[in-house]
Amino acid sequence: MIGLTKLPDVVELEVIEDFIRTTYPFFTIQEMRIAFKMAVQGKFDCNIEHYEKFSPKYISGIMNAYKGKANQVRKNLPPPPDPPTKQLTEEEIVEFTKNEWLNGKRDDFNKVFNAHKVFLILHNQGKLKITQDQILETIKVVREDNLFRINKMHPLDAKKFSQQIKNEDFIELQCKKLALVKYFENLPS
Repeated sequence: MIGLTKLPDVVELEVIEDFIRTTYPFFTIQEMRIAFKMAVQGKFDCNIEHYEKFSPKYISGIMNAYKGKANQVRKNLPPPPDPPTKQLTEEEIVEFTKNEWLNGKRDDFNKVFNAHKVFLILHNQGKLKITQDQILETIKVVREDNLFRINKMHPLDAKKFSQQIKNEDFIELQCKKLALVKYFENLPS
């Protein structure tokens, strides 16, 4: 694009790279390309003669001229795409929740993270098998814990919590959390 016939050697490229990284750290590669393209098109008031030398002096002449137009150019650039988010495997999801519980305070089963999803994963994998007696025992423990909590609460908080525990979905989630806690704590170390 700029008409160089002799490319810089390895040492010169290292010097140029260091110069660009330290002098123009806020410009993207895309902006560097735009700056050189605009310079070649004569859109800057700068000397674009390189004298067969791609040097820091030549680069700074173009980039300093570009600085004045950078904000205007940035407005017209599409935003960079978001990096793809890593999808966790089912094993990673379970492992995270297990470690959060086992390495945490272990003082309240209601603090188990992502319980619904982890419960389904373990249940679908056949690792979490619950008998009818275990279900009844879990419900009993959850109800006793809720009663204990209500008795320690401020009356306004207790009223709000008593409404929550009337919701079957809320109780079901509490039961899943307790079942997970029992499962995690009975795993071999």
